[in-house]
Amino acid sequence: MRTARFPQLAARCSWCAAPVGQLCTTPSSGKEMRNGTHDARRIDWVIKTTTCPVCASAPGYSCLTTRPPLMPLTSPHPERITAADRAHTATHRTPPWPHSAPTADDRSAGPSPKPAAASPSIPTQTPPATQPSGATATASSAPVGPPPTSP
Repeated sequence: MRTARFPQLAARCSWCAAPVGQLCTTPSSGKEMRNGTHDARRIDWVIKTTTCPVCASAPGYSCLTTRPPLMPLTSPHPERITAADRAHTATHRTPPWPHSAPTADDRSAGPSPKPAAASPSIPTQTPPATQPSGATATASSAPVGPPPTSP
């Protein structure tokens, strides 16, 4: 089964008017963009497919400001973009964009790398703590021991 390289191809590009399923084109020459799509198309795809976890905007509706008066935003919240990435990655083998970096809490990132073994040439014990030159110990006039009790 071949997966879609760009899931945003499911939406029509509002920038260059490329139809659903076709790559975006450059405005100057009309040639297809082989290495990516327009950001407007990606934003439209995110808005059309995902509910925003921040403002609870339904799929198909723009994100809203979090404080009254509620106003539509021009781009989705970053959390909504992350949710769209995770939903796509959960159902497909490849991440939706090449520049997406997996986060520590992203389970699709695979197993975490194992820590490197200690090098035998580097000592593992640290020397006892010493005070830097010129430093003096803090003076205290209180006796060391439990506090006095009153009868």
